[in-house]
Amino acid sequence: MAITELESAKSLCRDKKKTMAKVYVADPAKWADLVEVDRVVDLKRARAKLGEEKVEEILKRSRSKVEGDDLFMEKIKDEADQKTLEPFVREEKTNWIIVSKVPKARKDDVLKAAVKENSITEWDLLEFDEMYETCGRCGLSWDNKKGCVGNFGPSTSPVPELAKKFKLNLLAKVDDLASKKTVLSSKDAQTLLKEIAVLRERTPEEGKMMVRRIDGTLKRLEAMANCSKEHSVGFYFF
Repeated sequence: MAITELESAKSLCRDKKKTMAKVYVADPAKWADLVEVDRVVDLKRARAKLGEEKVEEILKRSRSKVEGDDLFMEKIKDEADQKTLEPFVREEKTNWIIVSKVPKARKDDVLKAAVKENSITEWDLLEFDEMYETCGRCGLSWDNKKGCVGNFGPSTSPVPELAKKFKLNLLAKVDDLASKKTVLSSKDAQTLLKEIAVLRERTPEEGKMMVRRIDGTLKRLEAMANCSKEHSVGFYFF
């Protein structure tokens, strides 16, 4: 479960998540002068010319594990080895375009042509440590400052069934809401908080074991709902 954090200007990841760093285009021929080019070493040709022993020495120095006969030249760091392998390099155009290298006059067209689900934002390029540090500082990080996405609970969670029993309409429909990818509003968050209160009040009727089983889920639901309500953002289950 998660909030729609990009709706809030207070989201510390918002700008980076909305900024494309690398985009994937379906028709690279149309953007031939912009797409990235991979430089690939043909190891079969290299071995035939240089000998197996020489090539293996180069691979060992670069600490490259190779499957097949191709190796990206970028993995070879030693300049002398790069020069040795240069005659066996071929260039292959990719489907990727680095947005920062696109001329301003063409940037809008490139972004329109991008396959969004395959493209990479500036946020995607961050190291995990930097992501975690950012989430730790963000006011929308409702899951114990670990982020704005959290675990509802195990697939066998009794919460939906308890909600049906106590006629709590929102929580009773969690699975359906997740399957339909329904985004709920901050107004729905207020309803969720009321249903959580009812569950806390009524669950002791089911025994202490049940209270313990759903405690973690209720705490996370409450934290998410409070965040949604406070920052006027939506939330959803998945």
